[in-house]
Amino acid sequence: MNTRFHGVTSITLIGLATALAAVAMFQASLALGMGYLIACGVVMGAVLYAFCAKCPCRAKCGHVVPGRIAALFGREPGPYTPVEYGVLAIFGLVLIGAPQFWLWRTPWLLVGYWALAGVGVVQILTFVCRACTNVYCPVKIARQR
Repeated sequence: MNTRFHGVTSITLIGLATALAAVAMFQASLALGMGYLIACGVVMGAVLYAFCAKCPCRAKCGHVVPGRIAALFGREPGPYTPVEYGVLAIFGLVLIGAPQFWLWRTPWLLVGYWALAGVGVVQILTFVCRACTNVYCPVKIARQR
């Protein structure tokens, strides 16, 4: 299968999982749901700038759109700093950690969230990461150990 196919579908699946998380949070309150979506947008922008924009593979990124957006920042490829790793950690906490309490309140949303996100992450690790040549990527470094 084509890396771009898996890149685009994995991002789509994670986006759908995020939508389910937003639904769970909107059920609690309009402000909570809006806050979650805004936080996801802000943190995704930070990831594009801090992480994706330094990737030497952004021109041929399997995720396609994030690579094109990251190229607009014009950052030079290079090793990631502790601050840039911190941005990734915050992204994970916001996207994944924040909605868990509200997802647990509605089991079908919880199952749907983890099914969609799980398949998306497996696609990324199995197809997209393997085709990527970013020697600075923490996933690539971990695989080489």
